[in-house]
Amino acid sequence: MQLRTKTQAHLERLIDTAYFLLIIAAFYLFMKYAFWLVFPFLFSFFVATLLQKPMNFALQKIRLKKSFSAVVLVLAFYLIILLVIALIGVRIWSSAQGFMSFLTAQIKNLPKLIEGMQGRIHALVAWLPDSIEVRFNQWLDGLVGGVLAGENAKGDQVGTLSSLLSRVNLEWFKAPVSGLATAAGKIPSVAIAVVITVISSFFATGSYDAASKFIKRQLAPARQNALSAAKHILFSSLGKLLRSYLIIIGVTFVELVLGLLLLKLLNGFDGKYLLSIALATSFVDLLPVLGTGSVMIPWAIYNLIMGNMVMGVGLIVMWVVMLVVRQIIEPKLIASNLGLPPVATLAGMYIGLQLFGFIGMLIVPLLLILLKALNDEGVVKLWKRST
Repeated sequence: MQLRTKTQAHLERLIDTAYFLLIIAAFYLFMKYAFWLVFPFLFSFFVATLLQKPMNFALQKIRLKKSFSAVVLVLAFYLIILLVIALIGVRIWSSAQGFMSFLTAQIKNLPKLIEGMQGRIHALVAWLPDSIEVRFNQWLDGLVGGVLAGENAKGDQVGTLSSLLSRVNLEWFKAPVSGLATAAGKIPSVAIAVVITVISSFFATGSYDAASKFIKRQLAPARQNALSAAKHILFSSLGKLLRSYLIIIGVTFVELVLGLLLLKLLNGFDGKYLLSIALATSFVDLLPVLGTGSVMIPWAIYNLIMGNMVMGVGLIVMWVVMLVVRQIIEPKLIASNLGLPPVATLAGMYIGLQLFGFIGMLIVPLLLILLKALNDEGVVKLWKRST
């Protein structure tokens, strides 16, 4: 009898494990192949859930019709999103214009910059044996002379730029240009998806109660409670996650502003576009793979080549400090707000990024939070809870 009980318990554990693995496999397949296909409808249901409190207020207090309230609230929601995107876009565009002006000025000063680099390189190789130094300097002088030949022939800066471009291997640009062409080709499908999302948001907001009742009718009472708990936990976790990343953006912005102000006091930075650079770089820091290094490392290398050692070294030091601070505060901040251990948060973000890209970096930690909360409340039993 005891052996039979142990065998039955072992079989139940195997079934539970297989069921759990089946759910993981289904989640992987959904995220990999179906997520973006149904995303407009998922997002519209998410919007409808967010708008339920104002919707109920409009129906009970103001006595508006349900369909009219749904249209007004959804339009207001998307108009606010468009306004925020527009404000950020204008700020980025103004920063990009300033950066292009800076690049134009550098191109106009290109001959002087190249000659200055030539002199500094001559000084750097002065320690080499005389025969090697002479040969290297002859090669460098020939290279610089060839680059500046266009300007000498035409008497303007266009010649310099043409000479440089003629030496560029245009094969390097095939991949970026191809990527831009692919992105441009997706614009019609993205526009259709946006329209579908907005329209479905109207319907989802207006029929939210009926849809919720339909879903609950298909579930047992215990499952209904689990669904309600999961919904509450999910939206609470999303709010905490958003707050965590806003804090991270704020910390990065403050670090950049303070660092650039210090470099300005040390006469390494002229202070132009300081706030725009800090704001744009703070948002770039949220992007996977890129981060602040994609802005600060090329900027530092340029300043080192141009002889601005204070700015070059200062940017590298700033980047290292921000990298260390980000690696310390991100797992702890998200873990403290979401109730996950820092290692689990970091692992979820990394695995999600590797498997599903940027969206996975957000969804996998949320899934772990949801599972932990449901397990703590006894809705599901995936592992033993601490007493």
